[in-house]
Amino acid sequence: MRFSKLDYDSLDGTAKDLADRVLKVSADGIGGPFNMLLKSPGSGALIVNLLDHFNGGASHLDGLTRRLAVLILSRATSARYAWWTHCRRALKAGEFRQDQLDALNQFRRPDDLTPRLDAVFDYVTALAKGSPTPAPVLTALKAHLSEAEVVDLILFCGTYTTVAMILNEADVALPEGEVDTLIRD
Repeated sequence: MRFSKLDYDSLDGTAKDLADRVLKVSADGIGGPFNMLLKSPGSGALIVNLLDHFNGGASHLDGLTRRLAVLILSRATSARYAWWTHCRRALKAGEFRQDQLDALNQFRRPDDLTPRLDAVFDYVTALAKGSPTPAPVLTALKAHLSEAEVVDLILFCGTYTTVAMILNEADVALPEGEVDTLIRD
């Protein structure tokens, strides 16, 4: 790890308040990206607010769309921690099969996606390469998502790209005993 690891008991007021918020919703405690966000609790709180918005049900996006997007972005940014945690969550929830995760890990479209998720796959893959996305890709997405959902998807992708940068720059390791399966180019 390239940055010091914070201990809950050593946190001051603002950081401790943010840690308490994170601990209520995070399956990973104050590890993962949260260790970094707690170092700058004012800015960190803004990211946590966005994560709460998307994951707490206030977003227009359904959970499967969000999960597919974060898996694509984790792979595109080589964010091993995000890849690891979202793969295990996807498998546990029955959202994706192992062969579908393997396809994503190889930058391939998974088999058996719904037409909506096919459009999300194409759009997020294109968005990760740079904006603006090709017009036909956006048109195909808008056949399945409302404009409000498309805007939320763009914001979601931006948020998770930020999280991926934090994870990568901090060189956040997987928990001891876990295997890094992310393919790197």
